[in-house]
Amino acid sequence: MLKRFWTTPIMGYHRVGESKADHVPTVSAEVFERQLTFLASRGYRVWPLAELIDALEREAVVPKKSVAITFDDGYEETYTIAMPRLSRFGFPATVFVTPREVGLPGFMTWEQLRAVSRDGMTIGSHTLNHTYLPLESLEQIEHELQESKRLLEARLGRPIEFLSYPVGGFTSAIREAAQRAGYRAACTTNRGLARASRDVMSLRRVKITDRDRHPLILAVKLSGYYDLFRRIESPS
Repeated sequence: MLKRFWTTPIMGYHRVGESKADHVPTVSAEVFERQLTFLASRGYRVWPLAELIDALEREAVVPKKSVAITFDDGYEETYTIAMPRLSRFGFPATVFVTPREVGLPGFMTWEQLRAVSRDGMTIGSHTLNHTYLPLESLEQIEHELQESKRLLEARLGRPIEFLSYPVGGFTSAIREAAQRAGYRAACTTNRGLARASRDVMSLRRVKITDRDRHPLILAVKLSGYYDLFRRIESPS
């Protein structure tokens, strides 16, 4: 009976490194290392997001102890701190970036993005201006989604298939606009119905924080049944 509530955990990070006075959810390098060690020592398979989506689209069985790793915003520490540790463990990840923020202080540069995309990290879109889409007109929503994809593809020289809705906000109209823009799949946060979902345009993620340093807490979050233990927010 519980099977219908099980969802493959997609881990959602923002910044890895030192906390700053900007309220960005941050996981220290030490805790991040512990979390990766937990995955390796407990026998988790870390899926590239594209392969996980392939499985969902085929309605294939995804084994328990499967996860995917994602980062939002494209902070510089994703390149300097997170990526070397992911590479050492052999774990793939996806980073969702906002083209207008690339190269700004504290964010990855285009050169760094090209480097990590060559080294096993998938680059996705986080809209053009990190815009909370439910507050925008349909015309602006389409501009944010289409132009972000176009710029990233032009600068990185590879297809951009995946999207992360800023702050997790989306509606059915936004979901449809994302499909029209050519995105294959999209991630949200913890918004949506408390049940297993194979809708690849609204993939929920498990927010990972610095408090998730204890193996028991991490085990619960990555059990696949995390929806049963938390409050679910509206998609918009």
